[in-house]
Amino acid sequence: MKKASKKEVQILLDLFRRFDIEELEEPELIFRHIGILDVYPKCLSEEEAAHSLGTEHNRRNEFRYKQYFQRCEQYISGPIYIKRCPIFSESKIAKEDVFSIEDSQELMAVVEQMTREECFYNVFFPDEQTAFIGNFDLSWPVYSNSEDFSIFIEIAKEVNLYIRTE
Repeated sequence: MKKASKKEVQILLDLFRRFDIEELEEPELIFRHIGILDVYPKCLSEEEAAHSLGTEHNRRNEFRYKQYFQRCEQYISGPIYIKRCPIFSESKIAKEDVFSIEDSQELMAVVEQMTREECFYNVFFPDEQTAFIGNFDLSWPVYSNSEDFSIFIEIAKEVNLYIRTE
């Protein structure tokens, strides 16, 4: 990974307005498509979540998320950037912590850390104006202004994941 240049950082800010998209009060005013990349086609009830989610669930499904991002990398041209978001950190997200993914191995290492909940990242596909937000229980918010958002949904289907948009 290499640190994003000031120009790259500015392009990302122009597209996404901020790096901590998950903190937006009304993201629907900025993004046309908002969803959740998930293992399940619906939001689980508290009882279902208590029974189904956890470390073993994440381990069992990690390969799907790796496949998902490998296919995104194959099908979607352009650079991929990440912003590290330490879990339980109160610190402000600094622009300087934005990195460009240079190869598939780097991206897979990031996805692995996210699925294992070791560290979360916001993953940006600027050419498709789409960002994925690492989160607990493999339920990752997706924010997009892509003209072709359906490509992300189709890739999810290919690897037996879902992007819930309701």
